[in-house]
Amino acid sequence: MKFLNAALVAFLLASISLYTQTVEPSKALEKSKLQLEFESLYLIERDGAEKVNSWSIPSVLMRYGLNNVVELQLNVPYLKESKFEDENEFSSRTFFDNVQAGISVNLWSENGLLPEAAVMARALIPISDYQIGRIGTLLGLHLSNTISDQLSLNYNLGWIAEEEGNSVYYIANLSWEMSPIVHAFVEFFGSTYNHMNVNHNINSGIGFNLGKSFCLDFSVARGLTQQMIYFGGILTYQLDI
Repeated sequence: MKFLNAALVAFLLASISLYTQTVEPSKALEKSKLQLEFESLYLIERDGAEKVNSWSIPSVLMRYGLNNVVELQLNVPYLKESKFEDENEFSSRTFFDNVQAGISVNLWSENGLLPEAAVMARALIPISDYQIGRIGTLLGLHLSNTISDQLSLNYNLGWIAEEEGNSVYYIANLSWEMSPIVHAFVEFFGSTYNHMNVNHNINSGIGFNLGKSFCLDFSVARGLTQQMIYFGGILTYQLDI
C-alpha cells in the first residue's frame, strides 16, 4: 500500500494543471488577470490485490498575474479517497489535501530553438496537521517551443519534497489548436518516489473555448508501467480585476 500512496501523492501534486493537462504553462498570466480553474479527476490505481480510488470534487486553482512576468498561485485540493483490498473497502475519507501556495516567474522568451522558460515554486501546507516542519516544497521548470501556428511542444521537470519522501517528475506535451474553438493534446508524464522505479503514463484530451472567458476540457489517462487510469474535466474562467 505504501507504493500506491506514494504514486497517488506524486500524481495529484503533478496534476495542478491547465486544460486537464498535467503540463504547466511557461508563460505567466497578463497583469491583473485572475484565472479560476475548477478541476475534477477520478483516478483508479491498482497494485496486486490493493486498489485506491480517488476523486477531486473539485479542486480549485487560482492564478493571478501580478505583472506580465510574475504569477501568484493558490491551489486547494479537496478529495475523496477509498482504499480496497481484494475488492473489500477498508478505508474511506473526504479531506482537504495540502494547500499549495506559490509563484511562477518567466525567465526568458522563446528565441529560435531556445524554449520559453519559467520557474515555479510552491509551498505544500498541510491543513489537518499544520506544523512548520511538515511544510513541503514543489519546484518546477516549465519550457515550451512553438512548432507552428497550431502546434506547440511543452515540457516540465519538477521536484516534490515532503516529510514522507521526495518525488521527481517529468511531463512532455504536444498541443494542437484545431480551430479557434477546439484544441486537443497528447502527453507523456511520469514520476519516481524515494528512488523507486519510474512510472510512465499517457494522457490525451480535447477542449472547447466557450467565449472569451470560459473554457471546458476533458481528458483520460492510463498508466504504461502500472495499473492506473483517470478521467478528468476542468472549467476555466478568466477575468480582469
